[in-house]
Amino acid sequence: MSDSKASRPPRNTDVAARKARPRALGREPGPSLGPMWWAIGWALVLFITYSTLAPAQYVPNLHLWDKLEHASAFFGMTLWFAGLIRRSRYPALALWMLLFGGGIEIAQGTMGLGRDMDIHDWYADAVGVGVALALAYGGLGQWMVYAERLLGLARESP
Repeated sequence: MSDSKASRPPRNTDVAARKARPRALGREPGPSLGPMWWAIGWALVLFITYSTLAPAQYVPNLHLWDKLEHASAFFGMTLWFAGLIRRSRYPALALWMLLFGGGIEIAQGTMGLGRDMDIHDWYADAVGVGVALALAYGGLGQWMVYAERLLGLARESP
């Protein structure tokens, strides 16, 4: 048995060939201004975190239906980040958005700053996430690339 193992070549003999393959092969092109888009996305997350956890008197009232505000915020965040990641990562994005929404609700219920935990807010978050992902799967997932092309900011193809 040891002779048959010794006659097999090691698995990593073709390391140079693997390194030479382009990583983007078969992937959608990403936005040219990725770092800027990511920074704006994280600023959006911080804004939504603050506006959902700060005492109500410190947050502007949009005078919309509370559930519509939740759905809109999570729709916007989900579609934003869907524009930055591969399609194969959309389920993970959905999970993180739902965990974020649930975490906000738990924090609101435990902080004692005049905010209330409401499972219906989380349901509204989930509706926003679901609609955004449906649109992303339907073709809007590359919206940042389209926007960069429209504005003349897309990088030239090699």
